[in-house]
Amino acid sequence: MSRRLVALVAPVVLIALLSAAGCATDGGVNRQDAAAANANVGADYLHKGQNDRARQAFQKALHYDSDNFTANWGMAVVSERLDEPAQAKRYFKKTLSIRPAAEVYNSYAAFLCEQGKTDQGLANFKRALKAGNSGDRADSLANAGLCLYRAKRTKQAAQYFRRALKADPKQAKALTHLASIEYHAQNYLSARAFIERADAATKLDAAQLLLAARIELALHDRSAAAAYLKRHNAKKPTASRSLSQLESSRQ
Repeated sequence: MSRRLVALVAPVVLIALLSAAGCATDGGVNRQDAAAANANVGADYLHKGQNDRARQAFQKALHYDSDNFTANWGMAVVSERLDEPAQAKRYFKKTLSIRPAAEVYNSYAAFLCEQGKTDQGLANFKRALKAGNSGDRADSLANAGLCLYRAKRTKQAAQYFRRALKADPKQAKALTHLASIEYHAQNYLSARAFIERADAATKLDAAQLLLAARIELALHDRSAAAAYLKRHNAKKPTASRSLSQLESSRQ
């Protein structure tokens, strides 16, 4: 699931529209066009992580059209990033009242999970599944699994991760988290199978490479563990580990 909003028109067109909007009075501006232009500028700033500028652009868009979908969604995401949960929730709900899109349900559900509202988050992931197409299904299921995983509801999380893999066998989030679940359940061969599939599907981050090394050590394959550790240390040299350190931490 992506939380980023994408600019919908070319930058040159945006500049032209914004110039027109800035030079005319409200009566001389096509309000929906001005709102769309400002909303897309905000989306571009949001993509770049410039949250304050994004907020200003979205607020300007809402001045022209309070029902602009992109601006309301953008304000929800900006508010979440700036740790303003009450405002984020209000804008998420407004966005969904304008258009109950699967990607917004996903975004809102992830927000609720971050707030510790697991059951509400899960309910919105289910709404995303109903509203989305088959291409969204794996991400919605994996994100629901992640929500449950973080709430330490591991058994339920695993069920969602497995459903995600039925929808997309290469869903990396589901693969890596199932590897972790199986490792902690001491199902090491199953954990290895999942982490190897994840490694083939995506670039493993440092934590995932460390997990892979731990799995191989549990299976007494020091050579494979060393290979994963080498990749881990190259990716995160300030937190490099040796095989002996990893072995001693298991004892």
